[in-house]
Amino acid sequence: MNITPTSTPFARRVGFGLLILASLLIGLSALRYGLPGQPFAPPMPNLLNQREWLVLHAVTGGLALVLGPWQFSTRLRARHPGLHRAVGWGYVLAILVGGIASLPLALGAEGGPVAQLGFALLGVIWLTTTAIALGHIRAHRIAEHRRWMLRSFVLTAAGITLRLQIGIGNAFEVPIDQYYTSLAWTSWLPQALLLEWWMKRGRSAHARHSSHASASF
Repeated sequence: MNITPTSTPFARRVGFGLLILASLLIGLSALRYGLPGQPFAPPMPNLLNQREWLVLHAVTGGLALVLGPWQFSTRLRARHPGLHRAVGWGYVLAILVGGIASLPLALGAEGGPVAQLGFALLGVIWLTTTAIALGHIRAHRIAEHRRWMLRSFVLTAAGITLRLQIGIGNAFEVPIDQYYTSLAWTSWLPQALLLEWWMKRGRSAHARHSSHASASF
């Protein structure tokens, strides 16, 4: 079952290519937190007071970003189902560790209760959507599994939007402490809501198509 609105093959290839590029750039850059001395990593208070949690979250979140897009490759899924499953398990395990590690980081985040709530919700929903996706595939509910994997990955991609927003702030020389609290929400909530609208639109289009086909028959 197609759960997304129709688009041209060229547009899908371009979009998927950009997604892979962004995920690789941000995901691989996050792995530097696992190296001795965190080379080229920007100074962060968490490196001092929550070092272990930050390293766990950054490294496993980076791995989830690198692995995640390949779950949506129809070619990989069709030609190499074993590799697709292995990548999927790697993604799930990365989120299990990264999601758990995100919770103490969220509770200690700067920006006060509003920022802490935003980041904590992100961590909880990230873990939950991934667990539901895993449950559906184990029950062989493929369509539901794909829907929940999309929900999971759009939260994984908060790592991309967070850094894009920080980059824009830096470009306009806006001190991060002026908008850090909003990042706890704008890094994931708008895109999560957009995905829900997108999938609902796709299901509505599929229902209309099925209705017209039945009427024609």
